[in-house]
Amino acid sequence: MDTQTFNIISSRNRLYVWIVIALVIILITVLHFLTPTDQIVWHEIYQRIYYVPIIAAALIFGLRGGLAASLFTTIIYSPHIYLHWQHGHFDYSINQYAEIVIFNLVGGIMGALGDRLRKSRERAERNAEEKRKAYDELQTTFQQLLQAEKLASLGELSAGIVHEVRNPLASIKGAIEILEDELRVDSPRREFVGLAKGEIDRLDRLVGEFLRFARPTEPSKTPTDPNEIVDSITGLIENQAASQSVAVVRDLQKNLPLVLVDAEQIKQVVLNLAINALQAMPQSNGADQTITFRTFQQDNNFVVEVTDSGSGIDPTNLSKIFDPFYTTKDKGVGLGLSIAHKIATQHGGHLTANRTTHLTTFTLTIPLDLPATLT
Repeated sequence: MDTQTFNIISSRNRLYVWIVIALVIILITVLHFLTPTDQIVWHEIYQRIYYVPIIAAALIFGLRGGLAASLFTTIIYSPHIYLHWQHGHFDYSINQYAEIVIFNLVGGIMGALGDRLRKSRERAERNAEEKRKAYDELQTTFQQLLQAEKLASLGELSAGIVHEVRNPLASIKGAIEILEDELRVDSPRREFVGLAKGEIDRLDRLVGEFLRFARPTEPSKTPTDPNEIVDSITGLIENQAASQSVAVVRDLQKNLPLVLVDAEQIKQVVLNLAINALQAMPQSNGADQTITFRTFQQDNNFVVEVTDSGSGIDPTNLSKIFDPFYTTKDKGVGLGLSIAHKIATQHGGHLTANRTTHLTTFTLTIPLDLPATLT
């Protein structure tokens, strides 16, 4: 019997088990009283059957259970010995009294053994649970290190690309602007110049994304009210959410401790998560749609969760969403979540995603570095 089964018996069916054990002992005693004394063999059999409920009580309930069952047996079996055997079969009655002593010895020994076995099982299960948690933490740490290594390698590559692309882009833009000055205001070729400048600006923004990914600025940490960060982001997205018939829900824990973070960088992370949530909920969807922002303290960490009821993420893609350049959108380069993940890591925390049947939740966890609380 494992510890879980024992706990179930202790909490729900303890009384019923005791009733069954007591009824079995009573039934055996009734058989003793009903069986004639000349059928000694049957009395010997009944006497041995007493050990079954005694041992069962000892293994299930431990030392106290074993002794309780053996003492109960002693109390209801002794009158049978005194009334039926002591006067006519004194020698046999002495044997029965000796058997009662053995009942109590077996109850005590088996009860002590039951307690030790249960404690050993509990200790083994605790060790197994600790090992499982340690293994899970090791796997999580390994995945984070692997992600960090990938980000570092791609960051170096991106830095090289940015250096090689940004300077030629500036030269091309300058040349086009010179050509634009030589065209008449009403020249139809100005349309092509405008298209070229637009594409150059788009490429410049893309290169800027690469640069932010490759060389993120070091966090400038200051004591910050975490709820103010979330309030500022929900204020930014409320109009867009309303236009998509999406309800914005705030579930913010009051009096959270101050957290030492770069407020602008954390706002960037939360805003990225909020925008992703809105993009996952198209306006044409007639169902009730919500984005829920939760903040709370968990142990020595500040946690913000962003949950949406949108189309969600394919479970097979959950392990890829923080990879650089991975995206399922028609437009975008797949750097938003990678940058958010890197910011979380720079703050000593982590960013994770979880998908259930109807909800997608991103969880940002940041260690609390300050003991002060808000008043």
